[in-house]
Amino acid sequence: MRIIFITILLFFSLLCFGCSSYFTKSEFLDIPQELLAQNSRVILFSDKDEKLKITARLTHLNGLDNGIYNGRQYFFLEIFNDDDNAILPDSMQISMFDKKPLWMRHVESREFDDLLFLQNNLSSGYLIAFKNISATQRKKMKIKISIESFEPKVFDFSYIMLNSKL
Repeated sequence: MRIIFITILLFFSLLCFGCSSYFTKSEFLDIPQELLAQNSRVILFSDKDEKLKITARLTHLNGLDNGIYNGRQYFFLEIFNDDDNAILPDSMQISMFDKKPLWMRHVESREFDDLLFLQNNLSSGYLIAFKNISATQRKKMKIKISIESFEPKVFDFSYIMLNSKL
């Protein structure tokens, strides 16, 4: 009876340790800010008076550690909205190679860590997954974002960033 109890206890303890988030135990949490910046693009939406209304930063997470994403392309979108008329994410469409994402979900504040974080406390964060793309397509990767009442913008990931260890 004691052996069964110990076996069950060992099983549940291994199960609990196995369920921890990848982001909490990842080796790349010590990621240099330069690498994070190289895998991010920023776009600005302004109104007709040239007043800044919406700021968006998109980070390609596969560029930071491609090993965990199971054949999908993952992005983290941080968006700051100062336009009362644009209700996000309802008025927002995102596409890569004219294809919609597999899914997009809001990231709760308790989920933030050293990799997923907001640079502005008034922003919202979204995790976005697209189908995997070929290496050739990755070299031409552009993410188009359209927000109602604004011109569509493009996050251009097609230009090559040099690996550096600053």
